Amino acid sequence: MNYQFSHIGIPTQEEKDWDGYYEPGKIHYTDFNNDEYAIEWVKFDADSPMPEMMRTIPHVAYLVDNIEEALLGRDILVETFSPGDGVRVAFIKHNGSPVEFMEISK
Repeated sequence: MNYQFSHIGIPTQEEKDWDGYYEPGKIHYTDFNNDEYAIEWVKFDADSPMPEMMRTIPHVAYLVDNIEEALLGRDILVETFSPGDGVRVAFIKHNGSPVEFMEISK
């Protein structure tokens, strides 16, 4: 499996110029592609269903070729979901921190 670094996501309670909102997870986010250091800021609504670990601890994200293969044998924190067309993501727990896997259709 090839893991290519994508970005780091940092939870915040501050207001930012949000680039998007993921309704099912109640997550506001900035576009890491527009940040010179690949930082994605994330803010969770008070009633977000996402796990506490995701809401409070930064995550690192990797692009993977096959998300199912990347998840084999891992401690899954958030099952695979699609935040946008052609994108599938999932989160695992690794050494007490969330890690995101992203599969992008070409």
